[in-house]
Amino acid sequence: MSGLLTMMKMNLKLLLRNKGYLAFLIILPIVSVLMLNIKTGSGVDGGNDTYEIHELSKQNESIFNVTNTKLNVKVYDCNDSELSNYVIEELAKAGSYRIYRYKSEAMNIEEARQEALSTTNHNVLGAVIYIPNNFETQILSGNGSDMIVFEATTDARITLLESNLDSFVQSVSRYAAITGYNKASLKTLLKTSVKNEMSKEIVGIEVGNTLQLTAQQQDQKSSIGYSLAFLTIGFLFSGVFIAATVVEERQNRVYNRILLSKSSIINYGLVKLGLIFITVIIQTGILAAGIKLIVKTDYGIPFSSYIFFVLGLGLIFNTFSVVIGIITNNVLTSNYIAFLVWCLSDLLAGLYFPLDAAAGWWGKISMMMPQRWVLRAAEMLMAGKSGVYSMYILVVVSYLIVISSVGFMAIKIRKKE
Repeated sequence: MSGLLTMMKMNLKLLLRNKGYLAFLIILPIVSVLMLNIKTGSGVDGGNDTYEIHELSKQNESIFNVTNTKLNVKVYDCNDSELSNYVIEELAKAGSYRIYRYKSEAMNIEEARQEALSTTNHNVLGAVIYIPNNFETQILSGNGSDMIVFEATTDARITLLESNLDSFVQSVSRYAAITGYNKASLKTLLKTSVKNEMSKEIVGIEVGNTLQLTAQQQDQKSSIGYSLAFLTIGFLFSGVFIAATVVEERQNRVYNRILLSKSSIINYGLVKLGLIFITVIIQTGILAAGIKLIVKTDYGIPFSSYIFFVLGLGLIFNTFSVVIGIITNNVLTSNYIAFLVWCLSDLLAGLYFPLDAAAGWWGKISMMMPQRWVLRAAEMLMAGKSGVYSMYILVVVSYLIVISSVGFMAIKIRKKE
């Protein structure tokens, strides 16, 4: 036991004297805390659970909702009348579209076309609808409307959008003809029509592994993803510094002297595992303190849950880096592998963008990434699911068993060499 503690103190002193180790130990957790304060949604939050019209206060206000449940549609309402409002409300009630309306000043068709082009280039939109300022006048005079739909994508739902829009405009024209194109009578008839409509209720159906999250929860999940990206590189490279002690001890034949002493290979492995655990505890502690002191936004899950998830993730990646160092016996190679793993795992796990529209094979590969399980656990908590912690513990233990087994096998092989 004394030999184990001696090795532990010696290794820990060497690590704490290394400025690079301290940087990944302290700075990266602090940066990850700052990521939790980032709100990716700088524009309007459309949500998925209502038929309401989302009013835009600015013409260039961002539309960031990227879920595939509804088609994002922006409306330039230059008329702002009861007739145009009726058409837009009926479109929203159709249930297939998320409507964002900006009550615009008068603009002609060409100006609307240019504005639609600019809008679709900077927002997540399926189509833009232009309602001219003389829409009400056209309907009351019995003429056709100059309302136009500008397509932003090749989504098949745009055809349905055009059909729905044409149907609603025709309904208004038909009501106008019934009332003899009397404005007051038409408005009364429209109100009566709305009152007699059947009420609708949204029922969310989960298919397979998908979870229904609101736009706010999607935004919160994105913040967690960015935070995990910085934590991952911190965990990986702090593990590389621990692996460097293994390589250095082997090159200086310290490893051989340890094996010739009373200390066993088990004790040597326990020392490295202890260093991993201490490193992860310090990083997680800094993260926890930073969240309490700095984070002012709601990131969607309880504080204790996020700390628990991060602790598991840290153990996985620190252990992985140490094992890579043991196998390669080269610090530079370990750095290259750690950086490659960070880049690919963050990308495949969906930390930077949602995987809702990703190919099926991508979704399957993403489940092999530890970060993906953190996001999955966070999604389940946001959706009010049970069994989150047992699932996550099982995943972490499975990763650690596999990685540790490979590490001990590598140590035995190196011992024979």
